[in-house]
Amino acid sequence: MCYAQGVRISFLCPHCRHELHFSDLSENESACPVCARSIRLRITERMRRDNVVDRCAICDCNKVYVQKDFNRTLGVSIFAMGAMLFLLCAWKNRLVEGTLVWAAFVAADGLLYKVLPDVTICYKCHSQYRGVTSNPDNQAFELGLAEKYDPLDRRAGAENPAAEWKGR
Repeated sequence: MCYAQGVRISFLCPHCRHELHFSDLSENESACPVCARSIRLRITERMRRDNVVDRCAICDCNKVYVQKDFNRTLGVSIFAMGAMLFLLCAWKNRLVEGTLVWAAFVAADGLLYKVLPDVTICYKCHSQYRGVTSNPDNQAFELGLAEKYDPLDRRAGAENPAAEWKGR
């Protein structure tokens, strides 16, 4: 049987919370290298055959979203630097130069958006799938779905095993 190549799954071990990376789609389970406990993998035939994420292989959730694979902290830092340079130019009464600086940052942002690959992320366990083929059924992040799986009101009793990991 031919399996899709290049898929990389990053997730937290459900037992010890250690970050793991997995790329062998021919296996149905894998042992955690830290706690040595078995982790069941629910890799679908569509994921094996077509390299498409149709549900999470870790928690079996059928809700995943797609976003650009870019470090959020770096993105906010770049935006803050562009805003500071624009404000510095405005303070020095150099509005034309400030506008050009801001336009350069907007152009760089657009270029990054076109060049960077997508990452598919599970709403429930925040497992990340890189190197997969685009699935038109997987849409961009929806706040309502995220709230369903990780409510802001912790008193609701919802359990999210990856809550501390999702900020990456």
